[in-house]
Amino acid sequence: MPSGSFSIFCGQCKELVLRYRKEGSGALIRVYLKQVLEPKYFKQYQYAKLKSEIPCLDCPQCQQRVGIPMIYESGNRPAYRMIKGSFFKKES
Repeated sequence: MPSGSFSIFCGQCKELVLRYRKEGSGALIRVYLKQVLEPKYFKQYQYAKLKSEIPCLDCPQCQQRVGIPMIYESGNRPAYRMIKGSFFKKES
């Protein structure tokens, strides 16, 4: 199962939103909070039990919504469901 590190950018203003370690191949549908590398403040949400405890993922510059909080049912993993077309990624 290949893995890689990606930088995720806002699709509107091109600002860096976060850096993420993705495991497996395929499209980026969910971002698990335990695998976010930067910014470090996401670490405080990696053990959230309710999606209401996790803020929405917005661009820090233009405030465009990039991801919606969720608790993935497989293992109760806090994550963001990424909004298609609101971001782009580059391998880092």
